[in-house]
Amino acid sequence: MPDSPLILPPLLIAVLLLISGAAKVRHPEETRSAFSQLRLPGLLTDSPAPRVLPWAEIVLALALLAVPAPFAVVVAVVALALFVSYLVVIVRALGFGYPVTCSCFGRLGLGEVTRRTAVRNVLLVVLALLAVWSATAPDSVVVRLATARAETWLWLALVVLTVAVVVVTFGGTKGGPLASPIATDDAAEGEIVDYARQPLPYAALEDETGQSLSLRSLVSNGATMLVFVSPGCGPCATPIERIPAWDELLGPVAVRAVVSLPLETTLAAVPHLAERILHDPQATLARIFGIGTPGAVLLGGDGLLAGGPVQGSTEVLAFVDDVHAELVEAGVVEAGEISPGQ
Repeated sequence: MPDSPLILPPLLIAVLLLISGAAKVRHPEETRSAFSQLRLPGLLTDSPAPRVLPWAEIVLALALLAVPAPFAVVVAVVALALFVSYLVVIVRALGFGYPVTCSCFGRLGLGEVTRRTAVRNVLLVVLALLAVWSATAPDSVVVRLATARAETWLWLALVVLTVAVVVVTFGGTKGGPLASPIATDDAAEGEIVDYARQPLPYAALEDETGQSLSLRSLVSNGATMLVFVSPGCGPCATPIERIPAWDELLGPVAVRAVVSLPLETTLAAVPHLAERILHDPQATLARIFGIGTPGAVLLGGDGLLAGGPVQGSTEVLAFVDDVHAELVEAGVVEAGEISPGQ
């Protein structure tokens, strides 16, 4: 068989597994959260599987590169089975009826499960099938690369260059930090103002009665902090628990939970968020801000962004602390403990 082109599938699969595994290792809580969000059996979610998976991906990636025939075929088949499993899980999640985040690559990207995710996973399965074919070669991928001719290295370099151009042109995270709290100019209203504020996007959320509220109407009575969460999301547990306390402690700054799941489902799981929760249909606003769960953004009462967005449990807690400190410094609220004890 033409060996040179078939070096590429196991190489790509190995790189993807290494990136995925490394991203999950950095944030292990995201993997357990993904198991819960994707509604995998409790036997898996509560087992060591979420902790083992990142390391298994890394080991599998290295094995794809280093193991020679005939064992290379076994390794490639394991990789194929893994990607088929991922595809089945993603297709199943598309039928949940509400947006799901999977943290498939840790915190890289939003991790939202869409039809595009399913198409990506189909392509990965095809790539894994080609990797099985490639594994029938007598030498390992590493050996084949070491003995490859200049022409092989040239087209590999061209592939890398093409991928780099595509990533630079179309990649990146949608949204990104639009502002951060710096100083308070309007202490009377508790407004958090920064140096590079931007207008609120044209988007709407729904309250518990189903009424649609534009962001501008939402802040008509003053600044509002939106905390994007999801029941069952491991890193969301602390923000979900503290939202009522934050709403009290931040004084004129209202704090509201934002979820993409149906409100009935959410309130059944976290009833203490009643009257402090908003629905983001199809996670539209989360997409605009380019954040997953947990995440937070501060909307100014003047119709401008006043802080964030930020993403991650630690980042959200620090964000709330920063806003609270600014309000205390401005004399709007009294000093007090807001994180560990609330």
